[in-house]
Amino acid sequence: MARLDEFAPQGLFSVLQGPALARLPQVSVRRGEVLMAEGSGADALYLVETGRFTVQRGGVELAEIGAGSVLGEISFFTGKPRTADVIAARDSVVLRIGREDYDALCADTPDLARSISTELAERLARTSARVQPDPGRPPARTYCILPAAGAPLPHSFVPELAAAIAAHHRVAVVDEAAFRAALGAGGDPTTPEAVSWLNHREREADIVLFVANHDAGPWSVAALRQADQAVIVAQAHGFAEPSTLERMALDLLPEAQRRLVLVHPHRMKQVTGTARWLDTRPVFLHHHLAMTPDGADVARLGRFLSGRAIGIVMSGGGARGVAHVGMWRAMHEAGLPIDIVGGTSVGAAMSGAIALGLEADEIGPRVEQIFVKSGAMRRLTLPKYALLDHKVFDASMQEHYTSVPIEDLWLPYFAVAADLAGVSRHVIRRGPLWEAVRASSAIPGILPPFFTPEGRMLVDGGCVDNMPFRDMHALKSGPNVVVDLQKDTAKPFYVDYPNLPGRMELLTRTVLPFGKRPPRAPGIVSTVMRSLLVGQGATDRGMNEDDLHVRPPELSSVAFLDWTKHKLFFEMSYRYARDEVLADLATSDHPAKVALRRAAGLG
Repeated sequence: MARLDEFAPQGLFSVLQGPALARLPQVSVRRGEVLMAEGSGADALYLVETGRFTVQRGGVELAEIGAGSVLGEISFFTGKPRTADVIAARDSVVLRIGREDYDALCADTPDLARSISTELAERLARTSARVQPDPGRPPARTYCILPAAGAPLPHSFVPELAAAIAAHHRVAVVDEAAFRAALGAGGDPTTPEAVSWLNHREREADIVLFVANHDAGPWSVAALRQADQAVIVAQAHGFAEPSTLERMALDLLPEAQRRLVLVHPHRMKQVTGTARWLDTRPVFLHHHLAMTPDGADVARLGRFLSGRAIGIVMSGGGARGVAHVGMWRAMHEAGLPIDIVGGTSVGAAMSGAIALGLEADEIGPRVEQIFVKSGAMRRLTLPKYALLDHKVFDASMQEHYTSVPIEDLWLPYFAVAADLAGVSRHVIRRGPLWEAVRASSAIPGILPPFFTPEGRMLVDGGCVDNMPFRDMHALKSGPNVVVDLQKDTAKPFYVDYPNLPGRMELLTRTVLPFGKRPPRAPGIVSTVMRSLLVGQGATDRGMNEDDLHVRPPELSSVAFLDWTKHKLFFEMSYRYARDEVLADLATSDHPAKVALRRAAGLG
């Protein structure tokens, strides 16, 4: 995944020099225009000066390429036809390098060929290293700040956001007043002169905020076409249908390039009415924000736009799940802000409690109430749908997690479940929180699946991914703490299989417990849980450099569903995180700890 630190200087521009570079023809490519078509000849390669391109084959997106990168190099060097379509993801500018130009550049810049081969090798290494495809994308560099519903932006919003981004990267703010001051009151934003001026603003900064007006005039349209992402900013207290400019953004940009910011009069744990905004303005991520004196919410948004948002990913792990809370408490005490949370199975439950706004010392007692005192995990039933009766469990989940919609939580949250109806993973980011937690933790055979009105049959997310850091990568760039409670189960079982008793013999031995005992073998729960983790032993190989993989200590003698030990797991994990994992946060040269330190502004 491309990183913002590589944007200044921009990739190959850092090694290119000489008069040959100045003579290269500059080509403007409009959003949606095909720069190179699959099967076409390769008489040139291209260097992306500003903008972004997607590489597609058969309508399927294969990669995304940003500024400073080279395009079309494989076909250029092999002489073979282009293998994919390359399409502008926004208005972009490239330098065309023909064969004679390439020879001249190599003469001026001896390191050019090596730099191109290095970039190719790094792309291949990143792709080959992944056990599963990672949906993460290069962070955006240009944003269009777009007022929603024709309402003006909060007065201090743009200055405060720019200041928050400036804590991480060079930032430029470009509004119509700045444009008119540079090019005159009658300047046309679509002229070559205007495009060149906008292009220069992008070359001067790591991140550019193009501030649109509330109407769909020429400047607002130009700002929108220049953006990697549209940031729609709405006053949350007064819902209104999308304006003409917003509808243009919805038509022009795919959902993956739109985010929504809902501004509230004050900070709260949860809000109401978010669903209506999201239904009329589909986006890949939304943020709740209050313009408070401490600036905490604007700082969080700044980290998201800077590619430095801090996430915590929580794996499945049964009763050991409260260890996640110990890690979270240690991060908070170390000064690491949490910008987004998510997880699988019990990790979805613990991250859901954090997103709900519970304090660390509240979560353990609630876990004990749900899993121990309510007796929900001891209510056996006729094994038609599962071994356990789910009614008490569901009622307890509703009581503690409530029916608050996920989209109304102040902190972004996701849960991962396996959809047996669609035979796929399902990332839950909307709907009642308790349902998301219940679906993600429905251990197959132990609890019935959770069935949705849309026809999904959802079970424990550990079936598809017990450490869903890829889903976090798909939502944002930046460091993550990936807390792995996956128990080390790689051990042989020497079981006297021929003497495992059948039904009647087992019943007799159960009724007459003083007779000959059956051979020792894993029970139903142990077998089911081991089955969930088959093939997931190497999942950490797909992590990014700034993902901190943490495995809190475990108690090998504790059963998977022994929830009575939650206090012990919390304390062990907290002390481990405080005294070992984060003790050297201020001085460590570990890439993930450096990224966490920088994102949190700790030096």
